[in-house]
Amino acid sequence: MLDAGVTLVPLGADRVELTSSGVGGTSTVVASTAPLNPSDIAALADRHGEPGLIIVPAATPAARAAAEAAGWSWLVDDGHHVVGTLRIGGQRVRLDTATAPTRERPRRVRPGRLPWGTLTLVRRLIERPYATQTELAELTGVSQPRVSQSLRTLSEQGLVRRTSTGWTAADVDRLARWWLDAYPGPGGISTFWFGLEPPVAQARAVVALFDTIAARSETATTRHPSVAVSGDVAADFIAPWHTPSRAIVYARTGSDLAPAGLTPAGADEATLELVVARDPGVWPGERIGDSLPLADPLQILWDVRRSTGADTEEAADRLWQVLRRRTWHTGGGHAA
Repeated sequence: MLDAGVTLVPLGADRVELTSSGVGGTSTVVASTAPLNPSDIAALADRHGEPGLIIVPAATPAARAAAEAAGWSWLVDDGHHVVGTLRIGGQRVRLDTATAPTRERPRRVRPGRLPWGTLTLVRRLIERPYATQTELAELTGVSQPRVSQSLRTLSEQGLVRRTSTGWTAADVDRLARWWLDAYPGPGGISTFWFGLEPPVAQARAVVALFDTIAARSETATTRHPSVAVSGDVAADFIAPWHTPSRAIVYARTGSDLAPAGLTPAGADEATLELVVARDPGVWPGERIGDSLPLADPLQILWDVRRSTGADTEEAADRLWQVLRRRTWHTGGGHAA
């Protein structure tokens, strides 16, 4: 989009503001890991009150024509090449861009039911061993029947066990590995930015920017932080191992990061990734950072594992061991 002169600011996990040549417009984003046929597109057009943006890995000429007829923007992204048409404030912007991704991408999942509740439950079980079912429901923000169902499923797999004082991991290392293998990624929308300052300084600048924005908002609240830092930068505060090469910041809504000294960039050259996530579990259940607001510990670990570098696996293992020893359950309770 940058090459076509289009800027994108996420307004939520599935809504964006697109601007081109000084003209802007908002769109609901519908991303699918499978191609959509004309009837799917017609159903989407009937379901939504305004045209949106469809992103698919492939599209037939008939599907593209259906999107055009419905007034929707559409993009075909096969991982190496992006082509499509964006409708922005009455303008039609054509995209046809070759890409050469070098970074490993998180797995994408087809829109629909995602096990956010179960995945968040596992986060809290590791963070708060021996919590009761009632406490877990409150911590995860899902109903007690859903918590009961998830605990039963996890128990049948030998991942958790019930004790006289509450639920806990049967083996915390195995449960963490299960979570890392099962996690489909945070979903939502990512934008990429470049800055000349070190990633830690960039993360601080973005946090300060969002704090300023939150202070101006009538709905600002200290209960729900507006940003959380993850990846190598967060790991550097918990278990220093190598110099961070990129900052990852989760936000509840997007923003133009130019006031923080950053400019839009492609994914490969970016020094900061801003993620407006769909998964509510990226936000920590308990504050683990003092100088910076940090993301959920398992989220930090997952982001470190997807970073680049020859020592990524070693850095992730070191981070896990430190988190396990200092913060989490080590068999009989919290570590000292």
